[in-house]
Amino acid sequence: MKAISGQKQRNLFMIIWVIASLFLGWQLGQGQYSFDTPLAVPNLIVMLLCTVALLIWIPNPIKATLLEKSTREGPFILLILVSTVILFAVRDVVGPPLLFVLPVIASLMLILLKRPLEKREGLYALGLALIAGVTGLGAGWITYIPTTLWGILQIFLVLTGLLAGWGILRFTGLREQGVGTSRLLSEGAVPALKSFLTGLVIALPWAFLNVLLGAGNGETWVKEWWQPVIALQPGIAEEAWGRILLVPLLFLVFRRVSGSRVAFAAALYVAAYWFAYLHTPGGVSGVISAVILGTLYALPVSYLCLYRDLETAIGWHFWVDFVKFVFAFILFN
Repeated sequence: MKAISGQKQRNLFMIIWVIASLFLGWQLGQGQYSFDTPLAVPNLIVMLLCTVALLIWIPNPIKATLLEKSTREGPFILLILVSTVILFAVRDVVGPPLLFVLPVIASLMLILLKRPLEKREGLYALGLALIAGVTGLGAGWITYIPTTLWGILQIFLVLTGLLAGWGILRFTGLREQGVGTSRLLSEGAVPALKSFLTGLVIALPWAFLNVLLGAGNGETWVKEWWQPVIALQPGIAEEAWGRILLVPLLFLVFRRVSGSRVAFAAALYVAAYWFAYLHTPGGVSGVISAVILGTLYALPVSYLCLYRDLETAIGWHFWVDFVKFVFAFILFN
């Protein structure tokens, strides 16, 4: 029955995905790329349905057992609220330099875990880190620090983020349940490539919506035909620190008063909306934007990364930004 149910959920997502892709794709040819267009609200509703269908299709792989501790609702809710307030406040007080702290936190976690690093994991993490670092050298949207420093930062974010995140997941037993897995490490290069390409396909309507809402209008730095490939940098780096590292860190906090399944889901949602808030100017308007961005973008890619595999999430994230940069190149050239 579960297989049939899963097939129905997949079919439902595919139907909505096709409708959303056609509806939004048609609008791309109309040349109106702004949040103020008459179709903005219908577009958001269509993509909300597509998002819900995707989240239903990709289930939480963590199994709840009778031996698990029951959730202490009062302390659990309080812990979520306190964590959310602290995270949002830290973002407003510290700002973008907050990213420089994450490799330090990840390194400390690796020391505390006292677990030997697996060679294949280390090499794969290093490879992804170097790709993110090199492409980060061309990140024209970064203005508060030199892009050379930004590229170096990406290497440390990805390398330490992946290794620490995977280490926490293995330490807590969640890695064995299929959380935060890498298709390349578990099955090889060909399945990993297929997952990456699957991510590109799944991301199509989200990429279209991103352009239609005017996300590319501010990317005036895109002057050369090859620059959209720089989307690999956020596609890799933000999955490493924003999903693989941050969610397990929050999980360690929440599981003190809850079972693993509920605690991890809560960590995923808190991290997703905080990640979305990082992409806003902050303040009250930033919270409103974070609700929209978190629901339509951060949650889908979080589910793909942590409940499916890393490579699908990288493909999804890359394609959303790549299409945005391509349209920016067309608009400004």
